[in-house]
Amino acid sequence: MLAEFDRQQAARGLAVDTRRGRERLVRQLHAFAGAWPWEWTPAHFDAWSAAHLRDGRTKATLRGYQNAIVAFCDFIADPRYRWGEVCAKLFGAIPARVVHELNRVKHKGDYEGRPDGNRPLTRAEQDRFFKVLDERARAARRLHRKGAVAAHRDAAMFLHMLGWGTRRTETSGLDIDDFRRNNRLPAFGRYGALVVRNAKSFRGGPPRRRTVLTAFPWAAKIARHWIETSRVTCYPAADGVKVLFPTERGRRISPRQIDDRFAAIRDEAGLPGYLNPHCLRHTYATTLIEMGWPMALVQDQMGHTHVATTAVYTALSDDFKDRVLYRSLGIDWDDDDLKHSALGQADGQAGAW
Repeated sequence: MLAEFDRQQAARGLAVDTRRGRERLVRQLHAFAGAWPWEWTPAHFDAWSAAHLRDGRTKATLRGYQNAIVAFCDFIADPRYRWGEVCAKLFGAIPARVVHELNRVKHKGDYEGRPDGNRPLTRAEQDRFFKVLDERARAARRLHRKGAVAAHRDAAMFLHMLGWGTRRTETSGLDIDDFRRNNRLPAFGRYGALVVRNAKSFRGGPPRRRTVLTAFPWAAKIARHWIETSRVTCYPAADGVKVLFPTERGRRISPRQIDDRFAAIRDEAGLPGYLNPHCLRHTYATTLIEMGWPMALVQDQMGHTHVATTAVYTALSDDFKDRVLYRSLGIDWDDDDLKHSALGQADGQAGAW
């Protein structure tokens, strides 16, 4: 069943990772229920779904899990594949569709994650996060530890994610040749734009591409310093390869490693445990909005199909709201406050780095 299910999904053009993930979930339900797929009942599926919710899965995550089971059950219950005949002959049972409209998670809102989960980092959180990064690198250099190299790369990598709003998978797949000139901003040199070649794909489709214009001078400065000065010095094994953020062996850093590095820095900084690298992407979008960028342009930078998706990423800071309110009332606002914002903090970090 699983072998033919995989071939059916491959015929639809689904990616290998998607197919393997669905197989894993089918095997998981089989183990949880202690029953074969032709023995499954809606009660098995209900208990499995409820267990995932108790374990802290979000409704959006659970819906993805449930969709995998729906796809498998639709396949084995489809008479064109004749699994009903096979199971009736061998086991005296017929596979059923155990998922129906009453036991599936419904999509009722634009955003279903935890309210305090994926969100922009506050000014204080950004300051603490990048301060730990800086202190890690300084301490490792002072003590001549191997970790100085990784800390230097991490600083460049997370500042890059903040400067261009890339996802962790997109960041992992970047090469040094992905930067482009922007003729309208010659001051940035070859770092005026970034081509993201493996952006998030539509279901069953290949990775998409998008070009992200460089919005912050400090981001171009970071990219230039990392590529032209620090990268090969830190990672001699990366000489001759194009990977932007390599490991000690010159290989491409994985999304899982990015998660682990972020978590270690986050915990050392004493930040909430639910924060993850995607928060840097939220911070990027919010900063653009606070700088006055039109929502449509922010949508293009983020690579979103719908502007409603971009809106989920933006959460204007209290200081920005106060600044707009003061100006609307004709009251002067000290614009030096910008130096404490995401943009200003990163600029200061870039200078020190």
